[in-house]
Amino acid sequence: MPKIVNREKKRSEIAQKAIEVLAKRGFKATTIQEIANAAGLGKGTIYHYFKTKEEILRAVSEQMFREAERSLGAALLRINEPMDKLAALIEESLHITEDLEHLFIIYSELWLMTVRGEHTGDFTNMLKRMQNDMKNLVAGMINEGKNQGFWPNGIDIDALASYLASSFDGVFAHYMIDKENFEIKRVTKEFIKFLLKQSASKND
Repeated sequence: MPKIVNREKKRSEIAQKAIEVLAKRGFKATTIQEIANAAGLGKGTIYHYFKTKEEILRAVSEQMFREAERSLGAALLRINEPMDKLAALIEESLHITEDLEHLFIIYSELWLMTVRGEHTGDFTNMLKRMQNDMKNLVAGMINEGKNQGFWPNGIDIDALASYLASSFDGVFAHYMIDKENFEIKRVTKEFIKFLLKQSASKND
């Protein structure tokens, strides 16, 4: 009797091995054969589950995004103050980035490829969607803080949210480069205190 294989479970196992290879070798340089070797499978078996490297990365990315959204939602649900929520968002995002370090490395490469104008398929749109989702999340917190008097009425919520969401990438990159010396919590708290101080001065 032929062995019954859970297709989704097998795809997930292959994807996890692939992410490790892609992060180490680089997205462009990695071959399907190298992914097959890492997974302990034949090249044909990989093609049975995934047609391309892009499909592998897309599958694992979508799964990771769903898990990240659930994790962020759970962390923010317990917090009421807008300032604390913003700090928690950055810190929780950092924890997620640490857990998904290989994926973060790959996305950094894809980001550079996009900047150079190289073809990255659907991933340019995926990166835009990620940035837009984060911006909308931050905008919601800023708007909540504005309603509670933390931010001035004339503040451009969309512009501030865009800046803050974009700055997260830089913070994470610095942390990944120098984890021992980059004090992420202190940097985050001081940055938020500065923002609130500026907002308070505009309200006076």
